[in-house]
Amino acid sequence: MAKRKIEIAEPRPWRAGIAWMLCVLGPGFFLVYGACNALTGLRPEVDSFFFEWERRIPVLPWTIIPYWSLDLFYAFSVLLCRTRPELDRHAWRIVTAVLLSAVGFLLFPLRFAFPRPEVEGTFGTLFQALYGFDQPFNQAPSLHISLGMIMWYLYAKYTRGTSRWLLHGWFVLIFASTLTTWQHHVIDLPTGILVGVIAFWLFPDPVADSNGKTVTYRPMGGIRLAGRYLAGAVLSLALALQGGFWLLFLWPAVSLGIVAAAYAGLGPVVFRKEGGRLSLAAKLVLGPYLVGQYLSWRRYRRNMAAPLAEVAPEVFIGARLDDREAEAFAAAHPRLLTLDLTGDFDEASSLRAGDYVNLQIMDLTGPPPCALRDAAVDIETAVRQGRFVLIHCALGYSRSACIAAHWLAVTGRARSFQEALERVRVARPGIVVAPSSWVTLAAAQAAREVA
Repeated sequence: MAKRKIEIAEPRPWRAGIAWMLCVLGPGFFLVYGACNALTGLRPEVDSFFFEWERRIPVLPWTIIPYWSLDLFYAFSVLLCRTRPELDRHAWRIVTAVLLSAVGFLLFPLRFAFPRPEVEGTFGTLFQALYGFDQPFNQAPSLHISLGMIMWYLYAKYTRGTSRWLLHGWFVLIFASTLTTWQHHVIDLPTGILVGVIAFWLFPDPVADSNGKTVTYRPMGGIRLAGRYLAGAVLSLALALQGGFWLLFLWPAVSLGIVAAAYAGLGPVVFRKEGGRLSLAAKLVLGPYLVGQYLSWRRYRRNMAAPLAEVAPEVFIGARLDDREAEAFAAAHPRLLTLDLTGDFDEASSLRAGDYVNLQIMDLTGPPPCALRDAAVDIETAVRQGRFVLIHCALGYSRSACIAAHWLAVTGRARSFQEALERVRVARPGIVVAPSSWVTLAAAQAAREVA
């Protein structure tokens, strides 16, 4: 009689959750938030920023209830987590939101501009309790918004049907109450959203189902590019420091600063690309950079004679394909291996559906030796199995050219790396190989075989 394997569910980490709340999340919030309030209150003058039409936003006394309710969601959220890793991710998202907001409160001090009307009765008591702790400072970014995002996401994971829709409606009220209780101005909301998204970007959920293989490589020769992106980040931050509407420049400042760190050594891991798709949080945090990359790709693709070229029988290199092109190419080339060298673009779904390998190399940098070796093994294995291979980066002129040339040389299909590069250039005119890539390719000449 066959034995049946019995799986024992892991108990909820409620003791650890209570420890997080009592030792870190509870006292940490009140200490940091209160300290920022007190420090800003010592300033001789604190500016405000608002749109004149905000004066017409009504004070709705009853919305103090959804406003206060976030505290209950906050306190009990740690008991909702089912595993210790989930609890730790949730807690660190909260810590991130509180600390980043504190930096914003101190760097961009703002106060609420309008005198708040008197509210009487039960709602008035709740308002007075709020004002006893929450002074008219700590405006941008709205910590209520960023913490609300973190709570909303967690509670929505464990509700279904009507309960989930009621939850969504209640959190919409929580977000709206930041305005209808006259606790925040409109500018505070998008900055609060940015902080919340950064928390999710830093501490993402594990990918449940990832297609193919994903490897990220630290960049080679990216310091100069890091300096350029850092200069853009500093300029954006300087504009944001002007306050008011200029606070919106915090978004490109954060985006360009992260990309600068990627080129300086972090690598394409910052894009959180798994299974051929960037995480939603990464798309939001890095939005200004990604929009620029997409527009550049569209401009160069528009003037490109052909997106792909065959550098060896059944082996193609080229640019990232759009969905229509990718679907047509995959249909015409069965048993296709797609070798995606980008870290900052989503892959077309038809290419991810087949055999897919994502070796992520930062744009405008040369492939490191380990990437050359890994790619050559994947290409040669596919070729020996009689399969088609597509090697692509963003435009198909640098990273994919280096990878293809290295494979041609180390497998003996070309007598030298110089000859291999010339064959690639004949197939795809206009390829560009950086000096650092030449050094890497030359250093690999000793390894002439691929297992």
